[in-house]
Amino acid sequence: MEEFFTEREPMFGLSSIVDVYDRDDLFEFVDNPRVVELSRLGTGSGFASQENVLRSTGISVRRILHPGITALDLGVVLCSRLEQESGLQLKEFSAIMLCHSHTDSHACQKLATELCQTLGLAPTSMLPFNFGCSGFLKVLHEAVLLMAADDTITRVAILNIETPETWHDASDRLFCGIVGAGATAVVLERGRGLPVSHVCSDDFPVLEELRPNPAPLFSRETADGFCFRGAPIRRTVMRMNAEPVFLNGIEMMLSGLRSAASSIDVLRGQRVIVIPHQPSGKLLRALLAAARNEFPQFEYLNNLKHYGNTISSSVPTILSRLPEVLANNGYAPLRDGDHLILLAAGICMEEISDHMSAGHACLQWVQTAAPMDVPSAAEEAHIAVPVSG
Repeated sequence: MEEFFTEREPMFGLSSIVDVYDRDDLFEFVDNPRVVELSRLGTGSGFASQENVLRSTGISVRRILHPGITALDLGVVLCSRLEQESGLQLKEFSAIMLCHSHTDSHACQKLATELCQTLGLAPTSMLPFNFGCSGFLKVLHEAVLLMAADDTITRVAILNIETPETWHDASDRLFCGIVGAGATAVVLERGRGLPVSHVCSDDFPVLEELRPNPAPLFSRETADGFCFRGAPIRRTVMRMNAEPVFLNGIEMMLSGLRSAASSIDVLRGQRVIVIPHQPSGKLLRALLAAARNEFPQFEYLNNLKHYGNTISSSVPTILSRLPEVLANNGYAPLRDGDHLILLAAGICMEEISDHMSAGHACLQWVQTAAPMDVPSAAEEAHIAVPVSG
């Protein structure tokens, strides 16, 4: 896939970034004692204790949708918040790109159609993508290339609406403790917002010599299992071959970090803040240990504890709450010119058995005239991104 990179003034920026995590009417929490119970419903041994869950996943609570709430409801609220915070109506966007990951390859198209009907948009207004954990960076890459190819496109909305509880088995120990629902939206705009100087994503084959065992990396299975409320259910779920996914996911994000780091000029006094996908506690700890060995001067963010792995929403969730997440990680507030490196790697939805997807991007922080206060999770659900130009 064509890589976007510019050595001149960046053409595009993220001008609004929002989430909906403050909406208690949409979400309920799954805590670690409940994860222990869910993990023991299946045929495996499950987690030994809630302390074991926290140590393994790095997560205290993760979200699922309230009974009766659907991905469509989540999308409607998200779009309303995006319009409110951006000051733009959805009809004013040249394109709206939606990432909604699922074992059902038609689920994202179905959600896009339902959203267009509910919001009164033309049926072809929303472009659907089933991209998995790298989805935000893959869709951002698609959006940048679309705008670079057509000067008449001034702004694109990127929606990430993830409800992994609908396509996982709650008794599967590899997933039940890490995945959570999430929804974020950003505006990519020409000449405004946080400048995007570099973005790249692709799907990569994982060669047999890089796979410790011959089993597929991921597989779909239609089987009896349990929903995230503990009820028996039959559905098509995702299964993971953890060891090769773990090892190759780390290496792909490290490779992306090296590429991103080589593409930016860091001036005296500027920081580099790395925002990686939030897969699980074990994988994130291993990634950050390796990354700090190569780039000890960079700052690395962990947002797992109260959000979990929200699939493609993980990276934009941190962007939407960046001052808060920096403070939670013990770092100083953002300063003008600080560099942001976004990283992700994970399942390749089109070739799940032997490919993985990865992406990276470089942004730069642009300060507003007034300093930005650090919001608490209860006080703020978004960052209205400062505008340059």
